[in-house]
Amino acid sequence: MKVVVAAAVMQAVDDRRIALGDRLTIRRGDLSVNIQPIADIVAERGSFETSIGDLVSRAVVESDSAATDVLISHLGGTKAVQAFLDEAGLQGIRIDRTERELQTETDGLTWTPEFVFPERLEQARKEVADARRQAAFEAYLKDPRDTATPIEMVGFLHRLATGQLLSASSTAHLLEVMNRTVTFPERLRAGVPSGWTIGHKTGTSQTRNGINGVTNDVGILTAPDGTHVAVAAFVAESRAGKDERAATIAAAARAITAAYK
Repeated sequence: MKVVVAAAVMQAVDDRRIALGDRLTIRRGDLSVNIQPIADIVAERGSFETSIGDLVSRAVVESDSAATDVLISHLGGTKAVQAFLDEAGLQGIRIDRTERELQTETDGLTWTPEFVFPERLEQARKEVADARRQAAFEAYLKDPRDTATPIEMVGFLHRLATGQLLSASSTAHLLEVMNRTVTFPERLRAGVPSGWTIGHKTGTSQTRNGINGVTNDVGILTAPDGTHVAVAAFVAESRAGKDERAATIAAAARAITAAYK
């Protein structure tokens, strides 16, 4: 979802509703859950003043959930992000909940402001009965909300790469940000040979009772001749270990580049 949110931000930049240089102050109440390096900065300083552009970078490059949720809020909520997708004709991608809503519901909880304190969230998770957590996880696996089909994600990436989704400047900016992604280099990036480049975004859900919900990586491979190839690798409901799941995704990139003429 984070690269989709980033694209929605860049569309807002194109529409001159916001600018990458716009300043925001992030406080404790703005934080999210799970991976959010910004939370460490807020804990140390009490608040963090930054820019829209920096939040886009953090959301994509570091997969920062707090950056993502702040951007969603600044755009006007998840409905605004979904409107961006709908207006682009991308019907197979849904953004229904913020990161903090999605991640807590998957654990059988309902987001409350006190969960911005990690210790309180962790305690609440411990208090959820195993049966309830399992039921919430199984419901998450069947839920049509916050999902994408591989073909629609590839369509999104293709339109982004070819300049059909955003202005030339916004396209170039978002592709450059995606090129700097540091999360899970053992997935698509591991299968990209010398001479090729990749801009991508990873996604991972929790594992319960030996089943991993999703292990994903989507991106744009750029051949030595400058041609773009969009790829969406989704590994769902797998009992394989994380290394095997990553290797499967890397193999997809390796097969694509090997077959390229």
